[in-house]
Amino acid sequence: MLPAHLADRLLKQRRDADSAEFARQLPLYAPMDADDPRWMTEPEGSEQPGRREPDWATDY
Repeated sequence: MLPAHLADRLLKQRRDADSAEFARQLPLYAPMDADDPRWMTEPEGSEQPGRREPDWATDY
């Protein structure tokens, strides 16, 4: 069993490494401005077919 101060140091190192790895995998693009209308539109080719929800009164 590790002493508390060593366990704390190792935990902080692991969290820092995990955070760095997560940040490394983030996409590299400039965030859109709030005034940019593109954030409200769907990307090209992302149309999804209409979904039919089940009728829970008869299909169960």
